[in-house]
Amino acid sequence: MSKKFNTWNQTRVWEEDCIKTRRSIDQRIRRLKFFKIKKRDYILDLGCGDGLNITILRKMGKKKIVGIDISEELLREARRTNPRIKVLLASAEKLPFKKDTFDIVLVDSVFHHLMRYGKTLKEIKRVLKPGGQLCFSEPHRSIFRTMYDYFSISPLARFIPFFRERGKAYLGEVKFMKHWLATEDDFCNQLKEMGFIERLHKIDILSIVGIYEKPEY
Repeated sequence: MSKKFNTWNQTRVWEEDCIKTRRSIDQRIRRLKFFKIKKRDYILDLGCGDGLNITILRKMGKKKIVGIDISEELLREARRTNPRIKVLLASAEKLPFKKDTFDIVLVDSVFHHLMRYGKTLKEIKRVLKPGGQLCFSEPHRSIFRTMYDYFSISPLARFIPFFRERGKAYLGEVKFMKHWLATEDDFCNQLKEMGFIERLHKIDILSIVGIYEKPEY
């Protein structure tokens, strides 16, 4: 991971373990379809990682996509699997794009890696076109999430390959996860304070999914 952009000291070990335990392809496809992104939309995949969402979006017929991430290693894989898509090394707090550029900013499990949200939200609002949408998916604070996280680092987890790997990933981001779960409501309030219009706010036992629109005016 680039030292220049690795603001919060995440690690390559975390990246590798997280990739091993991320949502299945079918779950990702269902989630991305949930956002109802149009084929003509210009999409920024903020925190694109190894390009999995870009690959899925392309298979769904979306061609106008740009990805950014702070990990040079993951971007190399994203370029390998999506050679015709531009992916850039950049920070979410300083996006290398002009204002009013994108129809959609997709943020899949990235906000909970941040210790503050204001700069990133301002940048997202800046690069979105009027009427453009921020589409995000993040962990949700619930008793099920607490049990899920606890079991992942319990002694029993080492006997189940998924939870064994998931436990290593969780320990690599535990301070970020705890911070996010404690400030989830603050994040949503910041969106509204900045003028974003709530179009969808859906919660299940482990996740929160949101679609928030930049005003037309």
